[in-house]
Amino acid sequence: MALLAMLRTQLNYWRGQRPQVEDLERIVTYMRGRRERGLPVLPFGLAGSGRRQRRRSPKQLRALQMRSVRRTVEYVYRYVPYYREAMDSACLTPSDIRTLADVPRLPITRRQQLAERPEDFISRYPGLVPTTMVGTGGTTGRPLWVHMTTEELRYYVALRAMNMLTSGWLGPADILQLHQTLDGSMAGLVSATAARMAGTLVITMGTRGTLDDHLESLFKERHIPGKRPKVSCLITSPSHIWALTHRAQEKGLDFRESGLESIITGGATVSEDLKQRVLDTWGIRLSENYGLNELVTAGATPCHSSGRLHFADLAGYAEVLDPESGAPVPSGELGVLVITTFYPYRELTPLLRYWTEDLVILSPDPVCVCGAVTTQILDIVGRADYMVTVGANNYYPQTIGDPLVVFSELVQPPRFTLRTEMGEGAQYAILDVEMGDSLSQEAEVKLRERIERSIVLSHHWEVKAGSIKLVVNLCPAGSIAHPFPYKYRPS
Repeated sequence: MALLAMLRTQLNYWRGQRPQVEDLERIVTYMRGRRERGLPVLPFGLAGSGRRQRRRSPKQLRALQMRSVRRTVEYVYRYVPYYREAMDSACLTPSDIRTLADVPRLPITRRQQLAERPEDFISRYPGLVPTTMVGTGGTTGRPLWVHMTTEELRYYVALRAMNMLTSGWLGPADILQLHQTLDGSMAGLVSATAARMAGTLVITMGTRGTLDDHLESLFKERHIPGKRPKVSCLITSPSHIWALTHRAQEKGLDFRESGLESIITGGATVSEDLKQRVLDTWGIRLSENYGLNELVTAGATPCHSSGRLHFADLAGYAEVLDPESGAPVPSGELGVLVITTFYPYRELTPLLRYWTEDLVILSPDPVCVCGAVTTQILDIVGRADYMVTVGANNYYPQTIGDPLVVFSELVQPPRFTLRTEMGEGAQYAILDVEMGDSLSQEAEVKLRERIERSIVLSHHWEVKAGSIKLVVNLCPAGSIAHPFPYKYRPS
């Protein structure tokens, strides 16, 4: 049954169709069983066939992407109200998109549009039933909801489980410690469910406990039948692994006594300092993933040969545009990453030209040093908007400014900026905010404490754990040269 499932899956991919979820789940069960018996996850002949199938020229890859773009445009024009309206307004029909050079004619989708009109992005294709909804922060402070069907969620989970088993970084003998909230992170939800499908024991303790509790769990020796004695994989944010490393050094822990074999991070740009620090202490090369809740499968994974990120070209199409003009920029130059997710891999809410606000540099070479023909992200430089990533969460000016309106001691509407710095043992979230009149030293201390308690950052689990520290600086009126854009909304 598993071999037939593999053949059907390969045939579906060749046809540009999403494989049946049941087939993928049978393949995962087959792979997991082989791992449990100490065998390679796939017989040699099948593994070699898969490698041969993935060998394609840049021209063949672009042809596959063009076919997927046309299919996606036809689908969204017919079934997604927002895109039907946007394309009609631009006097554009699906037949106008004939080559990849025509993609820039399609409308750009921004986060604010998703936040304001979430239901209009849901496909009206008959039989689709939304069953999963994960909320994340939007550009205006409104929740940004990501919807999926049960079939889609099962599909993403099965694909992730297959990747875990074939890459060898998780399997039935492993223990995974996960520091992501499953209600606010699609990646966390998929990773935890996929790891369990692969037979891995999952410890989700990111939302509770202190740094010491988290370290104790990492170094603790367990006696669970069929499992390694210690946690072998850690998934967390860059700020948290920074703080965990510092705390382990403070406590004098011997990193060689950890059972960790892999550390995976995402949600924020990973500095070279952090990568080197993890390598020097834990003895592990830090793996960085790229993805957004809104895009799910159209993300990027690290290449251990080149250190670059491989984009999922069969699940989406990546462009890099000038942040001001929106015009395409040549590969090798800095611009905003814009992603189109492909139908049928993203069926309920496919997105056309999603403006990620992430400033990246793509490689001009279509072939990686590892031999893969793929779009490669050389570097994720930062953000093109005013969003600030603190820990694993994104914060926008409206979300930060709204709680400040109630403080009569501050300039109103609030004038402020938010920035982050990596300290010795934590990531520091620094809020600079202007006061109206000068206060006594005692009054300033009390005001800082009230502001710290009121802003949304203070409720983040990493603040409670100690890997993020909040700092409020009270500044004289007019002293912040470039305050964040904030739209005052009187009640």
